[in-house]
Amino acid sequence: MADGIYGLPFDQFQRYRLLAEVVGILEGERPPLSVIEVGGGWPPKISAFLPGRQITVVDQVEAEAEAEGYVRASGTGLPFPDQSFGIAVSIDALEHVPPPEREKFIAELCRVSRGFVVLAAPFASEAVRAADQAVFKFIRAHSGYEHPYLKEHLATALPDQVETMARLDGHGLDVEVLPSGRLDRWLLMMIVYYTLDGDPALKSALPEVMAAYNRAYYPFDICEPAYRHFLIGASEKLGRGWGALHDLVKGESQTPQSPSELAAALEFARVTALAAKDRELAALRAELTAREEEVKALREENAALHEFRDKVHALPLYGFYEQHIKPRIK
Repeated sequence: MADGIYGLPFDQFQRYRLLAEVVGILEGERPPLSVIEVGGGWPPKISAFLPGRQITVVDQVEAEAEAEGYVRASGTGLPFPDQSFGIAVSIDALEHVPPPEREKFIAELCRVSRGFVVLAAPFASEAVRAADQAVFKFIRAHSGYEHPYLKEHLATALPDQVETMARLDGHGLDVEVLPSGRLDRWLLMMIVYYTLDGDPALKSALPEVMAAYNRAYYPFDICEPAYRHFLIGASEKLGRGWGALHDLVKGESQTPQSPSELAAALEFARVTALAAKDRELAALRAELTAREEEVKALREENAALHEFRDKVHALPLYGFYEQHIKPRIK
C-alpha cells in the first residue's frame, strides 16, 4: 500500500485495511476477484487498498462526470445482473439504510456476488451507542456542529448483528465474524481526531498523528470489545481460510510494544499548536504596538491643537472677537 494511505483518518484506515486482508484470504490462490462496494461514497477509498482489481463503487451521492468505476444507484436496487462480481462489499453503510429496507439491501449484495459477501457495520449494543453519543456530544461542544452520520446512528436503530447474520445464512452463506476497532481506543482516537480537526492551529498535524496511530495500532484494534464487526459470508468451504481470518484477531490485552511513534506525533501536534499560538501572540503584540503608536500620535496632535488654541486665545484680536462679535452671533 502507498505510504499516503496511512495518513487517512484511523477509522477509515482500519476498516479498509482489514477489508484488504479479508479479500486477500478469500481469494487464496485465485486470480484477483472483481469487487463491488455498495455505499462507498465519493471519492471512494477502496481502490487504494485493493490495487490491481476491477472495482465498482455504488452510492447515491453525486460524483464527477463520467467517474470511472462509479455508479450512482440505490443499494436496494443494484443495476447489475446476478453474480456480476466475485465479491460484494459494504463497509459502514448498512446502519444508514432505513430499517425496513435493510433486508433488501443484504439480498442485493448476495444476488450480485458469486459467493463472497463482506458486510461491516457498527451493530446495536449499549456500549456502541454510548460511544457514538459521547463523540457526538463532544463534536457539538468542541466544534459547534452536529455530526450528520453520528446523529443518524443515534436517531435510527443500528442493525442487529444476529439478525443480519441470519439473513446472510438465508442466502446460503456460511458466516464468520471479525471485530474491528477496539472500542476504548476507538472512542479515545475519535476525541483526538476531532480535537485536532476542530482547531485550525492543530489540523495540519492530523495526517502525521493518524499515520503514527495506523502504523502502530492497526493490528491490535482487531479485537473485542469492538466498535464494528465484519460479517464474512462464503458460499463455499474455505477450510484453512477461516483459520487465517481468525489469526487476524488479537487478544484483548495485546498492545504495541513501542507506541513511541504515536507519542512523537502527538508531541509534534503539541509543538505545532504552540508555534501557531506564538505566531498569533506575536501578531497581536505587533498590532498592539501599532495601536500604541497611533494613540501616541493622536495625543501629540491633541496637545498641539490645545497649544494652538491657547495661543489664539491670547491674541488681542481674539479678545475683540469675544467681546464685540461673538455676542452678536448668538
